[in-house]
Amino acid sequence: MFCKTTSAAQKSYRRDIGRFLVAYAVVLLCSSWFVKHDGGERFYLYFWSVIPSIPVLAMVVRMGRYLREEKDEYVRLMTMQAILMGTGILVAVMLVSDFLRAFANTGALPPFVGFMIFCAGMAGTQLVQRLRNRTSDE
Repeated sequence: MFCKTTSAAQKSYRRDIGRFLVAYAVVLLCSSWFVKHDGGERFYLYFWSVIPSIPVLAMVVRMGRYLREEKDEYVRLMTMQAILMGTGILVAVMLVSDFLRAFANTGALPPFVGFMIFCAGMAGTQLVQRLRNRTSDE
């Protein structure tokens, strides 16, 4: 993530995240199809509504496992800073959104935007870290 060499923990992390993303896409498509075609009963609506969150939650758990597996303390610190910044950006956006909704009667943020804000904040932080930590020969 932050240097040219890729550790075993990074390789495993990327492979697992790729699998979770594929699982998320498949489960989301299946859930959408079942709700549209066979979602009449309340139990099935709840079931198919919750199932797509499992791969996303698995990605969050995998981030924690990656932090435990990573041996390079500098890379681990940079990753923790990126996760913290992504979380901070998400909390700030949600806080502003809640006050706008409470006082200005604006609508809520669209569904599923929270995790995207977190990921964008984390990715933006990693980009800034990468640019900031370049050496003259890069």
